[in-house]
Amino acid sequence: MEITASTLLLLMASVLVHVLPTICATVGGFSLPLVANHGGGTYRVDNDGVVVVNTTNFHHRSSVTGPLEYMYGVAVGVGTGHGKGAYFLVLDTASSLTWMRCLHCLPEQSQYGSVFDPGHSGSYRPLQSTSPLCRPPNPVHPAGHKCSFHLPHGFVGVDTIILGNPTLPIHGIAFGCAQATEAFHTKGTFAGTLGMGRLPTSLIMQIKDCVAWRFSYCLIGQGHSQDRHGFIRFGADIPEPLPLGHHRIKILPTPPHLPHGVADSAYYVKLLGVSLNGSPIPGIHQNMFERRHDGSGGCFVDIGIQVTHLVWAAYTLVENAVAGVLQQWGYERVHDHNFRLCFRQKPAIWSRIPRLTLDFEGPTTRHGERTRAHLEIRSRGLFFNVDNEQLLCFGVYPTTMGHTTVIGAMQQVDTRFIFYLRANTITIHPESCEDDTVPTPSEW
Repeated sequence: MEITASTLLLLMASVLVHVLPTICATVGGFSLPLVANHGGGTYRVDNDGVVVVNTTNFHHRSSVTGPLEYMYGVAVGVGTGHGKGAYFLVLDTASSLTWMRCLHCLPEQSQYGSVFDPGHSGSYRPLQSTSPLCRPPNPVHPAGHKCSFHLPHGFVGVDTIILGNPTLPIHGIAFGCAQATEAFHTKGTFAGTLGMGRLPTSLIMQIKDCVAWRFSYCLIGQGHSQDRHGFIRFGADIPEPLPLGHHRIKILPTPPHLPHGVADSAYYVKLLGVSLNGSPIPGIHQNMFERRHDGSGGCFVDIGIQVTHLVWAAYTLVENAVAGVLQQWGYERVHDHNFRLCFRQKPAIWSRIPRLTLDFEGPTTRHGERTRAHLEIRSRGLFFNVDNEQLLCFGVYPTTMGHTTVIGAMQQVDTRFIFYLRANTITIHPESCEDDTVPTPSEW
């Protein structure tokens, strides 16, 4: 079989990941449909006071949850000898294994399209335990003659994919074929996860030479038209940023003091500070966001987490600063047992919400000068409506991951992110992301 990816079916490429360096005859580009799956839902509060979405909603991560369904799925087409099937995979920039639920996967859950059957593919084969991919730091391990992965549980296989050009198949792409997915909720739609992290088993690292080491996305948020979808773009399909108005964030290397065989899958960056309406918030220092000697702490960018989570010391200062601005305008803070910071919806309140800016370290210039990058988050990226739109509540949360800060999907909306892995940079610039959408096919 060949996994075909053309327009909306392009995404099986998202599902597969590679074994030996992929050789590309040409460097080009392609785009995969990126669908915003913003659901509503009810909420509850854990015993430790952390707000989590209840079990009727999709939990991609059990360790970090947020109050909203800011989930983005990539539309995938899988071609077999028995026809083509369409699938949706959750986009995750912090994990480095693409996987999907395969035949006989337990527990049984509904999803969009039928469960993938590797037996229908004449070119599918298990990844051997002797493969270079089946060793640290990759998230896969030898299991007899095969290569396995855990959480979810399954085995890794390889197959052929086609990315845009049907005359240039890419062979030997590896991906996980899951047999047990207890902690993964399909929400009636998702078939698995598209891993776009930094380790060799991720999709982008397997096809990096085919797409000039680059991928990009621009996220639409709640309130946008839900009958349109955007794209995750690769290589030459990525629009060039305007000469002015963009910033570059430096992707940090894995610290050398981590244990042997450990490397970062997530895109760690250096967060230097937080500003409100252009002024630094007093008391917030970059050492709050530094990596610790054991690898904990730090800050990374992740589309797979719904909202930004700040370490407690920084979060408290941000919450107080934001609340202070709105209270100065006469808006009364409302207690809500599900959310930490809420205000009653009143006229003009959206225009009074302050701008929050995250300041990052940029790459060093050729003259040795350090640069900075700024991610500005406006009102719709900071607050959301709850309680039938009678309340506005703050969409930034204190971390539940120890000392780690995560820049989540809600705060990335209407900003283009371009990951250039050869240069270890993320270019960001404001953009109306709905301008880069097309109508969603009715069959979805």
